[in-house]
Amino acid sequence: MSYSGGGGGYGDQRGYGSRGGDHGRGYDDPNRPGSGGSGSGGYGDQRGGYDQRGQQGYDQRGGYDQRGGYDQRGGYDQRGGYDQRGGYDSRGGDYGRSSSGYDEYSRGGGGSYGSGSRGYESGRGDYSSGGYDDRSRGGSYGSGGGYGGSGYDDRGGYGGSSSHAGYGGSSGYDSRGGYDQSRGGGNYGSGGGGYDDRSRGYSDGGYDDRSRGGYGGRDDRGYGGGASAGGGGDRGYGGRDDRGYGGGGGDRGGDRGYGGGGDRGGDRGGDRGYGRRDDRGGGDRRGGDRGGDRGGDRGYGGGRGGGRFGGGGGRGGGRGESGPGVGTVTGSGYESIGDPVADPRIQDEWTGRAGVRDVNAEDPDLQQEFLICRRPGLGRGGKSVQMQVNYFGVSLDSAPPEIFKYHVDVERSPDLAADSKYGPSGADQKDETMGDEPKQEGKDEKENKEDKDVEMSDVSAPPKRERRPERPLPRSLVRNVINAALRQYEAEFGGIRVVHDGMSAMYAPAVLPWDSHAKTFVDVNPDGPSPTPPQPPPAAGDAPRRPFRGPRTFVVKIKMAETISTNSLKDYYSNPDVNVMPVLQALDVAARHLGAQRLITVGRNFFSMKKTFPLKGGKELCWGYHQAIRVADRKLLMNVDQAATVFYAPKELMELVLPALNARSANDIRALSERDARNLARALRKIEVVPTHRKDRKRAIFGISAQPANQTIQSIKGESMSVADYFSKRYNIYLRYPHLPLVNVGSKRAGKENWLPIELCEVAPGQRCANINELDTAEIIRQTSQPPRARQETIIDQVRQAGFENDPYLAAFGMKVEQRLEVTEARVMDPPDVQYANVSERPSGGQWNLRDKRFVEGATMRNWGVVISANVGERDVQGFIRNLVDMAGKSGLTIEDSNPHMIHMDQYRGAQVEELMKMCFKELEARNRGPPQLIMVIKQDKSVGSYSDIKRMSDTVLGIPSQCIVSQNVRSAKPQYCANVCLKINMKLSGKNSILREPLPLVSTAPTIIIGADVEHPRSGMGSRPSIASVVASLDRYSAKYVARVAAQKASSDIQLLPHMLRDLFLAFYQSTNRKPEHVIYYRDGVSEGQYFDILQTEMRALRKAFKMISENYNPPVTFIIVNKRHHMRAFPNNPRDADRKGNVVPGTVIDTGIVDSHRFDFFLYGHSGIQGTSVPCHYTVLHDENKMSAEDVQRLTYHLGYTFARCTRSVSFATPAYYAHLAAARARFFLNEGSDGASTVGSFNSSSSNFDFTELHNDLKNCMFFI
Repeated sequence: MSYSGGGGGYGDQRGYGSRGGDHGRGYDDPNRPGSGGSGSGGYGDQRGGYDQRGQQGYDQRGGYDQRGGYDQRGGYDQRGGYDQRGGYDSRGGDYGRSSSGYDEYSRGGGGSYGSGSRGYESGRGDYSSGGYDDRSRGGSYGSGGGYGGSGYDDRGGYGGSSSHAGYGGSSGYDSRGGYDQSRGGGNYGSGGGGYDDRSRGYSDGGYDDRSRGGYGGRDDRGYGGGASAGGGGDRGYGGRDDRGYGGGGGDRGGDRGYGGGGDRGGDRGGDRGYGRRDDRGGGDRRGGDRGGDRGGDRGYGGGRGGGRFGGGGGRGGGRGESGPGVGTVTGSGYESIGDPVADPRIQDEWTGRAGVRDVNAEDPDLQQEFLICRRPGLGRGGKSVQMQVNYFGVSLDSAPPEIFKYHVDVERSPDLAADSKYGPSGADQKDETMGDEPKQEGKDEKENKEDKDVEMSDVSAPPKRERRPERPLPRSLVRNVINAALRQYEAEFGGIRVVHDGMSAMYAPAVLPWDSHAKTFVDVNPDGPSPTPPQPPPAAGDAPRRPFRGPRTFVVKIKMAETISTNSLKDYYSNPDVNVMPVLQALDVAARHLGAQRLITVGRNFFSMKKTFPLKGGKELCWGYHQAIRVADRKLLMNVDQAATVFYAPKELMELVLPALNARSANDIRALSERDARNLARALRKIEVVPTHRKDRKRAIFGISAQPANQTIQSIKGESMSVADYFSKRYNIYLRYPHLPLVNVGSKRAGKENWLPIELCEVAPGQRCANINELDTAEIIRQTSQPPRARQETIIDQVRQAGFENDPYLAAFGMKVEQRLEVTEARVMDPPDVQYANVSERPSGGQWNLRDKRFVEGATMRNWGVVISANVGERDVQGFIRNLVDMAGKSGLTIEDSNPHMIHMDQYRGAQVEELMKMCFKELEARNRGPPQLIMVIKQDKSVGSYSDIKRMSDTVLGIPSQCIVSQNVRSAKPQYCANVCLKINMKLSGKNSILREPLPLVSTAPTIIIGADVEHPRSGMGSRPSIASVVASLDRYSAKYVARVAAQKASSDIQLLPHMLRDLFLAFYQSTNRKPEHVIYYRDGVSEGQYFDILQTEMRALRKAFKMISENYNPPVTFIIVNKRHHMRAFPNNPRDADRKGNVVPGTVIDTGIVDSHRFDFFLYGHSGIQGTSVPCHYTVLHDENKMSAEDVQRLTYHLGYTFARCTRSVSFATPAYYAHLAAARARFFLNEGSDGASTVGSFNSSSSNFDFTELHNDLKNCMFFI
């Protein structure tokens, strides 16, 4: 068989081969003669070797063992064998699958599909199952003249289609080049990747999910051959003898090939290209001088005049994917930068021996007001691309010159007596058998005081107390009352369309026709126009009835507040000091008004209950849309995005009770433990229910009874009876489940309870559910994830359905909304090279692999133990440990103790996992192997309960790291899973996995501490649990090691103990580096946009105080950056060539123009590769910058920090310091110990009255990355 003209052979990294010539068969099959012209640009040796003019050659990447086998005919296949890239055979044949195992050769024939697993990395901290080398490159149906040339692969695609010779794929997909359409092949890419979700933290990329598929050319013409002037031939691939790595033949050798890149490639056959050590071709001499005349993108190693690993100079072509390693990296990297502290007094301050300095609260530095900085300019680096974004232009051509703002007050009407205009009625009276006193008025509506229908209440009511101040009315009620006022008194508004925000602000496009600019409306009835008819007087002998009040009514007071000029928007475009917020708020309220009348409002989102998806546990998923007005670069925009949330399904309350108690039916529930009762009270907290035994308004739940219905005794007119007996006597209702507790729908105050049986309650419709568990989250992700194109179409459809074109309120305020997506400019920045001890790699698509790479600083584990808290055999455990020890050795983590001490739960029946861990720790202490270093816990599943118990024990009691392993992963013992575990263990034991080749702006030139801070608030429905504050800080020049400080605090957005936490972290930095930080970069997460100014003032002053707590004269410059993932900007590449294989925005894409405020220093950055659904960028806002960093430096630093995340081989979605702070806060929530409830006088569990004790992190872990 002959092979025509080199259909684009694969080579090692990009797929090379030539456009003409002799060898050109793809996979270096030396036993078969090729056909075609001479001088094909054969393989050669990557580092020189033979010149390979079409002969066999040795090929260190295709030959002896480096990347395949002897001759690439199967066996140790070039992309099969150890490389798990599919395992194909250039001669043809059967599939031959690889399942991403380490030693699976996949000899099969014909190219195989190259399957591979992906796995994931758990955000909770310890679960991982990523693949060791999941490249799945495969060959697909043979090579050369046969079909394929690329093969199906996780990143690559369905092989290459036609090339110049037969069907041999010359280019394939090539994940760095998108669809390589200039020379053969390049069908769709598919699969692979990881999943980086902040709220759950799973990463589905495994160990090496590169999966590139058909290795077509990096640009258009393969790996280095194929110049228009003959290609290959004389110098072919350009080995050592030709003084360069990337030239190769002809006049321009390798037109845009590997070594040249840029405009003309090597020009002189690589004379100054990548080269090794010959002449000026790189290495340690001059780094390639100019990287090959005009190519090489400043050579390989960066810099301007050489560089440590070659390179220097030039502009143009890209850099290669792999290069030399950095060796072992110990220390902080600042040893040769700056001077250590010599003054003994200052040393005492920075070692902590001098103690904490007292700081005067009146110090001027602590009173300073910090101004929000302006944008210093735009970023410059990277490739320019165009994006469509989910923003829609808003014109104000016909807007009124002024908008009039009114203040609205809503109050309850005074209680109507029996002789009110509704007459003596009794619709809301107590049951005559209960003999209750008339209730006091003016209570909180949430506590159901206006219409209190206490089914069981003690007749011996406590003495009357002074009236407490009224609490604010719920927002939903205020909105309904204002809408009712607009309907009832429509004529009073003179036909002017007014809008309101549902609370206290009302806006009008013209002055309302009132003489005094104020008006009071009485008897506003939000429940309907018809009063309850009067009731007949009680019969003789009956207990006296309290007269009905009729329907609840309110008083609405409206008065003029201010006049707002719409011209302030135009003034703001040229003058950033103009306050534009009043007009923006007015226009936003006007744009949202119609939607708020028609749909359910949750924050800035609108939902319709017409289309729902049922979830387990009495919940349902509902779709809607987000809408907000934004000011951008000299224009006004409306942001519209798809939204989804969970509501309680309007079903029996029992549907919520059963899952909260993990019960299948009500009959399975018996006496509740205190913990179960507390959990149930928390699950039902504030859910509104409607009693089913009589018509009544909805009521909120405040807790549950300590006793079941048949044991909760109350006194009714001197007679004691249970609640169950009362309902049978009064309503002839015999409870089916009298053994269940009751719900309190009265008040959380003792003595004011109002009990209802659970089985007589239905959940009121339209209630958002904030209590979401892991199963809910997984299902929500499955239901709501949309590919970019589908989400884009959904957003456009939502804009059409919103009816902005026919919205009378928009028209009244002169607004017109465009119907097409905005288009804006973006840039794609280059990723950094990730360095290991023995090799470096340029990530592709935000990911790289760990195969054959060793940690830059490997830890040593001498004394560790295993606790088996799952149904798994000891034989499986031993097999897993062998694989783990073997993988650790290959990765640079030394496990000296290959037979750790093991404790199995079967040995101690009934013992909890915490007890087993304590026993294991004591056994480790007794061994003669040094202090205990780690306990590995094998769990049955991923349940949060046991996980929190394990982490609380290891982090606060034992003081050593723990590593959780799920039993199914022990049984499978996949090498890739073991490799991911090694990543975490090495960091927990104070090792370093990798560092970046490129210097980090500012950080690499002077001692700089990078701080991440976050406050994690309890979710709605979690009661009065405290917030958790977390602050982490870097300890070296590489942003590789961090330490954390955590604390519990009352609910607050600012970090209350920040000065003390920061002081600890600054001293830890000094201890690690022997240097004082000269610069501070502060990434702050967990702040909403409306809090920016207040947080800046509070926490900049906290930073200043921390500096003074160390030393009087210490005051380094600070750059303060807000990190925000909770936004609704989504971008879609205008050109498919600029997207990844799933249509998502590629990592490194930054948007800092068009849709952002031209004055504010902010930008959107895509730091990761989207795996499921549509990628979400992170929004960064620089609030204060004393370091005077350029926009380019801030963006590049932030992007590159995403590649320092230590527990996976993927870049993450937002800056690593903020990510670490988030993880540390989530871990510290496990340190909360819930105390006993403050039970009420009638023995109830109040869901918001629990006490919590926060256990401090063990001192031995304070300088350890326990949270990783």
